[in-house]
Amino acid sequence: MVSLWSIIGMFAWLEYRNLKQYRVEALSNRVAFAVTNILTGHEEDLNMYEFMDFFESSIADSPVASLRMSIYDKRTGKWLYHMGRPARLDEKEVPEPHGAVVTTSSGLKLYHSHDVKLSDGTKAFLYVSGVSADGEIAVEAFLPDVASIDRDLRVGSTFWMIVIFVGIVGTAGAWVFATHQARNIKLLHDFANRAASDHEFVPMGDFPNDEIGDISRQIVAIYNARMQANVRRERDHSIALRAVEEKNTLKRMMTNNISHELKTPIGIIRSYLEMIQSNPDMSAEERSYFLGKAQANVERLVDMMSALSTITRLEESQSTIPISEIDFSDLVFQLAEDLSAGGVLKNMKFNVELPSDCKVYGNGELLIGILTNLTKNSVTYSQGTEITLKLIGRNQRFYTFSFSDNGTGVPEEHIPHLFERFYRIDKGRSRKVGGTGLGLSIVRNSLITMGGSVSVRNGKDGGLEFIFTLRRVIPGEDNHPHSVKPVAGEPEAVPPGLEPVNAAARAALAGENGDIAANSAVDAPAEPHDSGAPEETDNPDVADEDSQK
Repeated sequence: MVSLWSIIGMFAWLEYRNLKQYRVEALSNRVAFAVTNILTGHEEDLNMYEFMDFFESSIADSPVASLRMSIYDKRTGKWLYHMGRPARLDEKEVPEPHGAVVTTSSGLKLYHSHDVKLSDGTKAFLYVSGVSADGEIAVEAFLPDVASIDRDLRVGSTFWMIVIFVGIVGTAGAWVFATHQARNIKLLHDFANRAASDHEFVPMGDFPNDEIGDISRQIVAIYNARMQANVRRERDHSIALRAVEEKNTLKRMMTNNISHELKTPIGIIRSYLEMIQSNPDMSAEERSYFLGKAQANVERLVDMMSALSTITRLEESQSTIPISEIDFSDLVFQLAEDLSAGGVLKNMKFNVELPSDCKVYGNGELLIGILTNLTKNSVTYSQGTEITLKLIGRNQRFYTFSFSDNGTGVPEEHIPHLFERFYRIDKGRSRKVGGTGLGLSIVRNSLITMGGSVSVRNGKDGGLEFIFTLRRVIPGEDNHPHSVKPVAGEPEAVPPGLEPVNAAARAALAGENGDIAANSAVDAPAEPHDSGAPEETDNPDVADEDSQK
C-alpha cells in the first residue's frame, strides 16, 4: 500500500506542477495579448488614450487587474501613457538570461520573463515588453508579485480532494485485486504442498475465471495428466512384472513336471540295463524280455519329447503355421479308415456323421493329430465300444463338432483340469499304458492355433464328449483365422448364435448331462504329484513300472 500511495503522490505532484504551469502560461498569454493589441492599435493609428482607458476598464475584475503598463517613445524615452504606477525594468536585469523572445502571428517580437526586479525595487511576477513595427513606441507590462496573483495560481482544495479520492479508490481496487490474486496463490500453494507430500492427491481447486485461474487450471491439468501417466506406467509395469513372474512360475512348474515325468522311464531303463549287466548268465529269453521293456520306455521318452516339441511349436510359432482350406469330411473319412486299418481302434467302431461339403480353415497335420489323440484317448481309457464324430451346429463363422465315446466318462471334479499338461486321473494306470499326459494339451493348443476352441463334458448317455469349433470356409468371405480375430479372448466352445443341424445336435448343445468345461480355466500346468486325465498312448503293452521293478 505504501508503494501505491507513493505512486499516487508522484502523479499528483506532476499533475499539480502541470496545472500551475498551465495557469502561468494562461496569465502570460493574456498579458502578451494586451501588449500585442496596443502595438497593433498604434500601427492602425488608433487613439491610444481611448484604447488604454477601454483596456483598463476591461481587466478591472480579472486576474490581471494589478497589471502595470507603460507606453513610451522609443526614440526619446518620453512616457506617452501609463496604467498604474510607472516603472521600468531594472538596468541590472539583463533580458536574455531571464526570459525568452516570442514572435506573434503578426510578426511582432515580444520579450517574456518571470520573477524580475523593477527600477523602483518592486518584484514582478511577469514581465512582457515589445516594440512597434515602425520602432516608434515601446510597451512594457508588469504583473506584480502580489497576493492576488499567488491566489490565482494556487491549486485549490478540489484538486487535492480528487487526488485523495483517486487514492482511496485505487487502494480499494488494489486491495480487491490483491485479495483475489492471493486466493489463487493460496490455492496453488496448497496444491503444491499436497502434491509434494501426498502422491495419491487428486487436485480439484476451484480457481476463478481469469488469467491466473486459467494458468492454475492448466498447471493442475498437467499435474493430473502426469499423475495418470505415472499410474498407467506403474500399472503396466506391475502387469509386466506379474506376467514375468507367472511365466517364470509356469516354466518352473513345467520344468518340475518334465523332470518328474522323465525320472520314471529313465529309472526303469537304468534298472533293466543294470539287471542285465549284473546277471551275465541271464537266459536269452529273459534278456530279450528286459531289453524289450527298456525299449518300450525309450519309446515313451521319445513320445514325450515329441509332444513337448509340438506344444512349444504351437505356443511360440502360431502365426507361422500354415492355415488353408481343408475338406474336413474327406480328411475324417480317410483318417477313420487309416486308424481302423492300423489297428489303433482295436475293438471300437468309428462313426462319422459329417456333411459332404464341410470345409474348414485349418492345418491338415494338426487336424490329424487332434483326431488321432482324441481317438487314442478313447480307445485307451473309455472302456467303450463306439467313437462318434459329428457336426452339431454352425453359425456365420464356425462349425461346431462333437467327438464322443460311449464309455464310462470321468468324475466331474476332474473335468476342469483335463487339458492341463501332465494331468492324470489314474497316475498308475496312465503310466502302465505309456501315456505322456500331454495329448489333450496338444489338442487344445492345436485348435486355438487354427482359430478354434475346445471344451469337454460327460456325455448325456455316458462316456466323454469333446466339443470343438473350427472356422468355416464361406464362399466370397474372408474368414481365415489370420484375417479375422475374435472380438474378446478366444472363441467360445459353443459360439453365440449357433444353429443346431438336427434334433440330436440341439440336445447335445443343451448340455443336459453337465456344463461344458471352458478351456480358459485350465491354463496352468498341474503339479507333478496330481492325478491326470485320460490321454493318448502309443504303447498299450508296457507293464506297470512298480511290478517291473
